[in-house]
Order: sequence, then structure tokens, then C-alpha cells
Amino acid sequence: MTRHLIALTLALGGLVAHAGEPQEPPRSPAQEADSIQGAETMGVAIYRHERAIAAATEAVLRIPAFRRDPRVKGWITEELGDLIAVTYVDRTPSALYRVTVSIEDNQVHEVTTLDVPSRLSPFEAGAASARQLAMSSGFEPCAEQYNAVVLPAEAIDTPHRWVVYLLPAATSNRVVPMGGTYRVITEGPAVIAQRGFTRTCLALRQDPRAAGLYLTHVMDATPTEAHVFWSLWARQPMYVGTPDGKVWAVHKGRINRTGPDAPKG
Repeated sequence: MTRHLIALTLALGGLVAHAGEPQEPPRSPAQEADSIQGAETMGVAIYRHERAIAAATEAVLRIPAFRRDPRVKGWITEELGDLIAVTYVDRTPSALYRVTVSIEDNQVHEVTTLDVPSRLSPFEAGAASARQLAMSSGFEPCAEQYNAVVLPAEAIDTPHRWVVYLLPAATSNRVVPMGGTYRVITEGPAVIAQRGFTRTCLALRQDPRAAGLYLTHVMDATPTEAHVFWSLWARQPMYVGTPDGKVWAVHKGRINRTGPDAPKG
């Protein structure tokens, strides 16, 4: 997990500064490159964890007791080497079920039902607390149900910081619910930053005949981790127009300028 933690910490460093800003001021090429790299790193991480949650949930739904279990109030994830552990928790919070999923191929390795609710590790307890804070942070929803991905954003001087992504639950594989995606940063018992990635409940309809999805984005000078995540989720390129007239291609976890004035090489 250490390698991923360092990458997420570095990526988050470029994201926190503008967490509550509606639009960024002009940036140098180096700052722009850092912002793009951070968005790519975080977007891929969100997708990796969301994909593991989906695989784990499909596995536990095969357990009749899980389907009838009113104690389950959510889940948290933790990278353990080449696996992601998905832990389903109650309101306490305590662990009720654990599922391990391979990062490489998204295959479920082990499903564990805990006969007695198990105390969470310090990492799990921190993630569960951050999830609860984010879910009750007063955001304006664009869907009846939300999924949450909680990632560690720890550094030496901020040992209890987490970044939580609130993702509107999709109701159709042909509609990308981009609107209503939020990032909430917590530290200890407090929310220290929060932002949405759109100003409306934007939904993008997928057309199998189209080369990709297209939208304009006026809140940032470059695409964000939300664009990276939803492009990966949709399995389609996403073309993002920004306020300066540039068009960006977001595809397979990468962000690149496109069009006749895009840098070559």
C-alpha cells in the first residue's frame, strides 16, 4: 500500500489548494502539468476502488444473510499489496463482512462473513469516520443513492486526513451521471474542504455511434479526477472543453490536449 499512498499524497497536494474555488486562476505550465498528473492519479484510484466495491458487492449479494442484513450501512476499502479489501460495516462502526478483490483483474479472492461484528483497525476506523462525515456534509445530491470511495491522504504533518469521493449511483449503463460528483476532504473529526465538479445535475448519454462523450467544463482550467473516473467507468473517451477554448481528451486514465493547436510529440 505504501507506493499507492505516496502517489495519492502527492496528487492530493495539488488538489487541496483549490478545493473550494469555483474557477482556478491562470497557472504556469508546470502547475498545469502537476494538476493534470494529480487528476490522473486520483481518477484512476477512484476507479480502481469503485470497481473493487462493485465486484465485492456482487459477491456478497449471493449470500442470503447479507441480502437480509439490516445492519449493513456502508463499506470502506483498503489496498493490501495486490488486493483491495472491501469491508462492510454497521453504524457503530464494526466490520460485518470482508471481501478481497484483485487489483489487476478485479477477481474476488475471498469472502468472509463475521459471525460477531469485528472491531475495525485504526485505518478502517479512520476511513469509516471520514465516510460518515462526508455523507453528512450537506452536499446537494443529484441521485437518490450515492456510492462513496474513501482514500487515504496522509502526510507527516496531517496524519488523519482522508479524501472522500461521493459518486451518484448510476441507474443505466447508457447514462453517465457526471453531475453531483463531490470531493470531500476530512481531517480528524472535521470536513476541511468540499467541492462539486459540476454546477448542475449533468447526465451524459452514451451513443455507441459516437467517438466519445463531450462536455464543457467551466470550473477548472483542465479536466479533473471526476472526468478521468467517469471516462473509465463509461469505457469511452471524454472530450472536455475548458474556458480558455482548449479541448482535452480524457481516455484510459490519461489527459491530453487535442485539436490542431495541441502540443506535438
